[in-house]
Amino acid sequence: MILRTVGLAFCAAAWWWLGARGQEQGPADGIPMILAAHAVLIVAAIFLAKPLAGIFGDWAAGLFMPGARHSRPQPMYSIPEGRMTAEDYPGALEAYAALAAEHPEEIAPHLRMMEIWLRVYKDPESARTIRDNALLLIKGRRNKEKFRAAALVVLAEAGVET
Repeated sequence: MILRTVGLAFCAAAWWWLGARGQEQGPADGIPMILAAHAVLIVAAIFLAKPLAGIFGDWAAGLFMPGARHSRPQPMYSIPEGRMTAEDYPGALEAYAALAAEHPEEIAPHLRMMEIWLRVYKDPESARTIRDNALLLIKGRRNKEKFRAAALVVLAEAGVET
């Protein structure tokens, strides 16, 4: 990468110098210098071709092919949501706990369990316990930060101090 950068800087300096010299010499004598300046631009394009092709190729591939996050099985929220609709709250808590165990990178099951404990059972201590356990179980620093922020919102909406 350093070699490419140095080569690109050299090509830019050579292009500027050759172009300036060609213009100073006038149309008849300066044409070879100006043609050489354009040849140097082609060499610079060759230096830039591989990195730019890699950058734009990765971007274009991301448009048409899913990344690693789509290659794993997606969580099935229909079971716990169906139990919530049927007001089977213990069953919903159990299904959300199973979902959280199967998908440790997901934060939604933990948040839904906190909401059940806060809104249905009116038990802020259990919601705090869910939050503390989730912070130990959730994988990934970014996911933990998102969960921590979302859990603060859920607790604040219920009027619970953290």
